[in-house]
Amino acid sequence: MLVIRDRKELEQHLVDTIQKIRRKRSDINDIKLYLAEKHDIMAGTVQEIINNPEEKLPKLEVRELFLITEQVFMKSGVLEINPEKYFTNVEAKSAHTYSESIKREDFDFPITFTNATVVGNAAYMVTMSVQTINKLIESQLLGYDFELQREAKFIRQKDNSIRIQPTLNKKNVEEIEEHLIEGTLVPTVLVFNAMTRSSDTGDELVYDTSKLELTITPGTELSIVDGFHRCKASQRALLKDPNLNFNFAVLITNYSKKKAQTYQAQLAKQTPVSKVRAQELEANRLSDAVVQQLKDESDLKGRISQTNQIRKVNNELVTYNVLADTIDEQFPMNTRADSMDVGDFLVEYFNALIGSHTEEFIDNVEQTRKVSLIADNNMFVGYIVLARRMFDKGIKARQVRKIIRQIDFNRTADIWKELRVVDEQGRIERDTVKLRKNIKNYFEQLNIEEMLEV
Repeated sequence: MLVIRDRKELEQHLVDTIQKIRRKRSDINDIKLYLAEKHDIMAGTVQEIINNPEEKLPKLEVRELFLITEQVFMKSGVLEINPEKYFTNVEAKSAHTYSESIKREDFDFPITFTNATVVGNAAYMVTMSVQTINKLIESQLLGYDFELQREAKFIRQKDNSIRIQPTLNKKNVEEIEEHLIEGTLVPTVLVFNAMTRSSDTGDELVYDTSKLELTITPGTELSIVDGFHRCKASQRALLKDPNLNFNFAVLITNYSKKKAQTYQAQLAKQTPVSKVRAQELEANRLSDAVVQQLKDESDLKGRISQTNQIRKVNNELVTYNVLADTIDEQFPMNTRADSMDVGDFLVEYFNALIGSHTEEFIDNVEQTRKVSLIADNNMFVGYIVLARRMFDKGIKARQVRKIIRQIDFNRTADIWKELRVVDEQGRIERDTVKLRKNIKNYFEQLNIEEMLEV
């Protein structure tokens, strides 16, 4: 154990030595970098010691004092602070295995950001300081997802194993770092993605419209989609100036990896929408997220109308409200994870349905509608009812092909007249409420187990 009189002597010599080297920025930065990487001692902590050694040194525990002494001795060469004069081998060994992180308060989700703005469906804009970004990375709450980046570097190690690491342009990082230090960095937008289905609670992001607060929930996998060099430069800049005052605008999305890859560049350029629109988006049901998934990933892509009318020129098949309203009614969902499960099923379901009837749904839609109801907008209400029944019974989505081919969709078929879906001339019933109710009842009463045995 360190003798008290020796400690006071060491502290005095350390104060004198630190005052001599504190203006050597490269030496101080090296000390910060080493202690941060090897012992998880934050750069801000080191800088406080450098700025005010008389006050800070007496408060350090033995292991911390050893590490500071060792680093200052290596940079200064002042023999009066040689650690071997003051510390035992046991104390030195203990210090070399020390990590300050065990003393720090855990930094973990949930984390709430104020003044958050909605910029789209499951996309939000927040302001984030470089200190917060650094904490997220150091705490392993924000990572680099190689699947979301354009390229990676593969390095063969001495044992012949392959290590993957981000492709980093050192010059770019140094330039950004210098701009941060000098206060000349132009404001830009970083893009982080909260991966769907990663949260412990079911919803990765929770937005409070009344308070304009965005909360990232526990367990969420948050990844850097765009801005890795800027994040890295921020960390380096903080080693030089822990009190650096700079904020980034950060776009936080809540997408699958596929969508994050496809849309990140486009989303980064979007501007915040009005508060009214933000409230509207936040009030959206989970069924809207399902429809969004269908728009992105299924054969309905480009065929869902954003109005209440089908536009022939766009080859649209179904209106947004028919899908969203019926999905909301038919599929009980409590979390975004639930909506993703339903969305995955419906993507496969509609791919099977449309893929097995390309003539009716893709190649010759308008001619088909003159003689058949299969591609009518209202019939999608029935398709959703059938999908829900199959989902509940654990029937594979692709089995829809076997069921649909046993249904006569001809406008002149007696069943549709009996159900008052069409009149005697085969024209669609004008009362859409009654029309869709009758279609739902028909698909509810289908004996799908018997149809699958045929």
